[in-house]
Amino acid sequence: MTWKDIGQTLIGQGLPLLGNVLLPGVGGTAGTLVAKALGCTPDPEAVSKALASADPATYAKLKELEDQHQEALINLGIESDKAYLADVQNARQRETDIVTKTGKKDWNLYLLAWTVIVGFFLLVWEMTFASIPSANLGPVNQLYGAMAVGFGTVLAYFFGSSKESSDKNQMLYNSVPAASSNTVQGKS
Repeated sequence: MTWKDIGQTLIGQGLPLLGNVLLPGVGGTAGTLVAKALGCTPDPEAVSKALASADPATYAKLKELEDQHQEALINLGIESDKAYLADVQNARQRETDIVTKTGKKDWNLYLLAWTVIVGFFLLVWEMTFASIPSANLGPVNQLYGAMAVGFGTVLAYFFGSSKESSDKNQMLYNSVPAASSNTVQGKS
């Protein structure tokens, strides 16, 4: 059991602020709050056991905790989002740095991305048109789930919103400013 698993449980119980901050890096901070409210030690296993035997009154107590610490939980969530976005940006910056220093692209990145994309579509084709023995359905479904996540990650890396933002910034940087005008829109 991890903090992320507990976070998903809390989100399912209508506690989105607590659930969203129970992620690696900040899970311990919010996890300590949850554990204190549940009267257990602040580790994922103990919190998970306490939640498994929790009654509606316990969840009401957690909702009260969420309401009391709303601003702090929102700030933890923002910090977590910033860390995620910085990580994504660092991955793209790595690619730019490699091209700048070596003059060549890192073809391993593209080979891995194409392997995931082709593998995903081959697996979709097999699941759609091939006969899969019932004994193999479990492992094939697990592989499909992993490939679907990989496919989504490849798409997010190459076409995600931070990529679009980076492209937009580059286009703005390369653009030629329009001739200045002394008129304000709607006035002359």
